[in-house]
Amino acid sequence: MSKVRSSKRVAALAVSVLLSLSLAGGAYADSSEDIAPGALTTPPPVELNLNSSINLLANTYLLNYSSSISKVGSTQVSISGFTSAGQTVDSIGINYTIQRWTGSEWVDIGSSSDNGTNRSSLSGVKNFSVTAGYYYRGKTVHWVNKSGIYESGNFTTSSVLVEK
Repeated sequence: MSKVRSSKRVAALAVSVLLSLSLAGGAYADSSEDIAPGALTTPPPVELNLNSSINLLANTYLLNYSSSISKVGSTQVSISGFTSAGQTVDSIGINYTIQRWTGSEWVDIGSSSDNGTNRSSLSGVKNFSVTAGYYYRGKTVHWVNKSGIYESGNFTTSSVLVEK
């Protein structure tokens, strides 16, 4: 099969997946009866994370990335991140943003970063102080730089409730 035909198939598959996922939408609670014990707001909408699968096909160096969030205590959450390149790169990093659900939108409440040089992967964990009673999620930007070529990808974690 020629490269042109193969590229067209990948593009068609990507468009098909994106359309299917956009039609799936997300559901969320919208009444005070749906507020979980220990929560001050209704839960955030369920969102699909179109991670790296499609975006990574176009990259030369950025190979894979992911992140997750977990509750560490009654007033602290932790965001873990991982970034990998297909070879040693000049620099590699993760930018972390913690967001709180207000009941109607996600708002940024803090940020941090990790980076390294002359390596092919990077793992990191950042702890953030939070207010109990809210849902939190992490947004991360994973990036690499090799000989002036910068590539990046975004990842949004699921949400976690820090009970009051």
